[in-house]
Amino acid sequence: MENWNTFTRRQEIIRMLQLQSSLSVIELSKCFGVSNVTIRGDLEVLSQRGLLVRTHGGAILPEDVAHLRMFSSTINENRLVKEQLTAKAAALVKDGDTIIIDSGSTMAILAAKLHGRKITVLTNSLPVISELAGDEDIELMVIGGAFRKSVLAAVGEFSSEMLRSINADMLFMGCSSFDLERGISCPNLNEKVTKRLMIEASRQVCIAADSTKSNRTSLYNVAAWSEIDYFITDSLPLDHRRHLEGLAVNVIMAGEY
Repeated sequence: MENWNTFTRRQEIIRMLQLQSSLSVIELSKCFGVSNVTIRGDLEVLSQRGLLVRTHGGAILPEDVAHLRMFSSTINENRLVKEQLTAKAAALVKDGDTIIIDSGSTMAILAAKLHGRKITVLTNSLPVISELAGDEDIELMVIGGAFRKSVLAAVGEFSSEMLRSINADMLFMGCSSFDLERGISCPNLNEKVTKRLMIEASRQVCIAADSTKSNRTSLYNVAAWSEIDYFITDSLPLDHRRHLEGLAVNVIMAGEY
C-alpha cells in the first residue's frame, strides 16, 4: 500500500473526483488505508476551500474546478525530476532557519521534505500551508494577499507590509520561465510583485526549476541572475553553467552527488 501524506492524499482525492464525480467516505478510507474520521477531515478541509462539495457520506465535485485542475496537472509533470530538485533544496535548510517558500508545484513538493525540521516557514502557498500545518516542529506564518486560483496562492501588494518587516535566511522560489540573458520571469504582475518582495526580504535566494522552463521568458521580469545565490535544475549546457557561476550563482544539478 502506498504511503500517502496529507497533501498528496488530498490531491489524489480531487483527482479521483474528477474521474468519478462522486466518492464515499468508506471507499476513500479503504483506498488510502486511513480511518473514516481522517477522510471526513480531508473532505471538510477541501470543502472549506471550495474544491469539493460535501454530501451525506461522501463528496462530489463542484462545477468550477479549473484552478485545481491546473495545479493538479503541473504538480505531476516531471514529478521525478521535481523530487530530485527539492531533495537538493531541502539539504540547504538548517535547523533554526527562517525560510520563505513561494508558490508553485515544485515548492509544494519541497514542503513535504521539511517535516521535523525546527524552522520557521513563511509562505503564500495554500498547498504548502496544508502540508505543514500539522507539523509541531515548524512555526508556520501565512503571507496574505489576493488569491490567485491558478497557482493556489496569495499574491499582490497586500503582503508587502509583512514581507518588508521580516528578515529571512533563504527564499525558495520556483519559476515558470528562465533565460540565460533575461533571468527569471513570470506571467502575472501580482505574482511578480510578491516574488520581488520575497527576494528583498531574504538574505539568500534559491531557484529550483526543471529544464522544461529553460530558454523561455514570460511577460514580467522577476530577478536577474546576479540576485540568485543558488540555482537547482536537472539539465544545463556547460557554457550556461559556467556563465552563471561567473555571476556567483551556485549551480546545483539534480542527480549529481
